[in-house]
Amino acid sequence: MNRYDRQERVKQIGQIGQSKIRQATILIAGVGALGTYAAEQLTRAGIGHLILVDPDTVTLTNLQRQSLFTEADVASHKLKVTAAKEHLTAINSAVDIQVYPEPLTDSHLADLTFDLTLDCLDNYSARDLLNRAAIIHGFDYVFASCAGSFGNVMPISPIKHPCLNCAFPNLADLKRTDCDLIGVNTALVPLVSAVQVSVALHYLVDPSTVDFDHLITLDNWSLSQQKFQVLKAPDCPTCANRNWSVTKSTDQESLRVLCGTQTYAVTQSGKHLVTATKQLLAAHKVPFNVFKNFIQFHWMGSSMSLFKNGKLLLYGIADLQTADERYQQFKAALSTYQEVQSS
Repeated sequence: MNRYDRQERVKQIGQIGQSKIRQATILIAGVGALGTYAAEQLTRAGIGHLILVDPDTVTLTNLQRQSLFTEADVASHKLKVTAAKEHLTAINSAVDIQVYPEPLTDSHLADLTFDLTLDCLDNYSARDLLNRAAIIHGFDYVFASCAGSFGNVMPISPIKHPCLNCAFPNLADLKRTDCDLIGVNTALVPLVSAVQVSVALHYLVDPSTVDFDHLITLDNWSLSQQKFQVLKAPDCPTCANRNWSVTKSTDQESLRVLCGTQTYAVTQSGKHLVTATKQLLAAHKVPFNVFKNFIQFHWMGSSMSLFKNGKLLLYGIADLQTADERYQQFKAALSTYQEVQSS
């Protein structure tokens, strides 16, 4: 029995196309909602090699919209890339899978060898890094996003065609916005992922006919789909003006506002942040509550939550400037305390 018989019968693919898929390597940036569905579809389609990059562990709220993962993965606090590899290998043991349990960096995109990247990320700071790296290192990728009942997909070849910033001129604002609170319709994710993977397979089989000049939008509540032409902007601050550095453009520690709220989020770098913060609070006699994956406390009159993955939430602050001032005060106090403890 030929495992890929039904796919090879598709006239656009055939045996030659299947051979191209089998020889290809795809890097999946983000192994969450879109990333898990994309990885599973590509594994079933017979992709030769997958590279999975994601720093997070599996949590209970992931199970609503992220395939592959199980309650057992939640209970054992498995890394997403580790759990994904185990389940994907059970589906198709012939696929070679490399995992990187860490945030996406320019080093991954510069040093690893792949034919295409799938943008399955959940924030525009990381997408900005991916977009800039694609320009510097000369690779193509497929952008996809989901929020509420609305999704986007666009293949991007930023040297000759529009880049992500051309498609989203407000990219700088999007990088400071986190839309987690909008939620995601469960059925939207496989719909958007299927389009993204369709583009990926098309790219692997016949890249010369991929349409890099249109953004596809989908709404799974109104059951509508549209296609918008995107022009390469002559004044694009990213692809038309390359006076920037990939590694200095990610804004990984920039505060961003959660959509429609007075809540702000930032992901901090560093190790043992929760432990150090508890010690700092104890030294200042500031009470705090300890939960399974985070601690909650007040600092300079503002309520904050710090999670094990380094994500800090600040609540009930009227504007971004004030929130950033509170964050910088907390960050400086923590840094000073750590320096004193290490001296």
